[in-house]
Amino acid sequence: MAEDLGKKLLAEVEEVGLDEIFQILRLPSEPSSKSWFNLPQLDRLVNEINQESTSISSKITKPTQPVVELTSTSPGSGKTHILYHLTALAVLPSDLGSKESCVIILDTDGTLSIPRLAQQLLLLIQEESTTDQETDDILLSSLKHIHIFRPQSLASTIATLTNLPTYLFEPSRHYSLDRAVSFIALASASAYYWQTKASEENAALFASVASPSSKPSNSQLPSYAQLTAALRSTSLAFHCPIVLTSHHPAGPNNFSTATTHDYSSWANPSHALRPSLPAPLSSLPTLRLLLTRLPVRRFPAGIRFEEAAREAVDRQAAVDSGKYSCVVNESGVDERVLRRLQRLGEGGMGFGFRIGGEGLRVDGDGNESS
Repeated sequence: MAEDLGKKLLAEVEEVGLDEIFQILRLPSEPSSKSWFNLPQLDRLVNEINQESTSISSKITKPTQPVVELTSTSPGSGKTHILYHLTALAVLPSDLGSKESCVIILDTDGTLSIPRLAQQLLLLIQEESTTDQETDDILLSSLKHIHIFRPQSLASTIATLTNLPTYLFEPSRHYSLDRAVSFIALASASAYYWQTKASEENAALFASVASPSSKPSNSQLPSYAQLTAALRSTSLAFHCPIVLTSHHPAGPNNFSTATTHDYSSWANPSHALRPSLPAPLSSLPTLRLLLTRLPVRRFPAGIRFEEAAREAVDRQAAVDSGKYSCVVNESGVDERVLRRLQRLGEGGMGFGFRIGGEGLRVDGDGNESS
């Protein structure tokens, strides 16, 4: 009888890996309030989506790290500036309300501006009214924890991700050994699409005319499947989210021409763009966000010169205000999540931000200017 009871109990035992146990122990008491990026407007959206994407296997809940894709249909939509802001919120000291961690950025586009990134850090530091010397010390110390790599091909991007553990666990190579990785950013994930596509087509052409003995192996070519696996592996190794930026080839957007952030009017088909990243990378993001600069209302047809001159000052002020919007890409999102977000009313589907000469400010954080 004891033997039968033992067999029954043994059959109920479920085997899990040590890494899964560590992930479960890391779960906060209230997963829905998890602060992934230290930006409440973004964290709320991530948590809403993450509630549905968290998989359940038997009695063990396996948490997943969010993968956020920032995409736009035209350049100058604020993706890089959002990345600057998230980086600043991650690396600045905790007494300034930040996470005091480190950030990994793979700048595949070569468009990352260090002065502009430092300016965003400076904006958040100066909000705490520190002295000039303290400001300089905090700025220089924080910049040391932003690790920027500039791979020149898909193969070097994959190699960089694969070798990140070796780099980060080597104390003599950087200052961030005692800091957690806040997130890993790939800007842009679509940088090598055409380059990779041309390489694949050239390899296929060569294989069609070459002799069987000299045909190259397709496994030797870097692929987006390898990139996806490298991103997943690195995210798991450092237990951190992934941020991807991308350009959608849909062309100029047809978003609302309103000059205010009226998110309730943004629930329209133009916010359901299909993924543009190559498979299987296109299935990696858990949250896709569309960014755009809000247009300034055009002059009405037939307006007189005097009226246009009177409106010129107000129009220039609207241009200088630099209003942008970031909303959820509805494509592939569960209907229950969309209904839940839409019930929140204005701001439920996203958030607004402004980019000025001093940096980026998010609407609703209590420090934006009117």
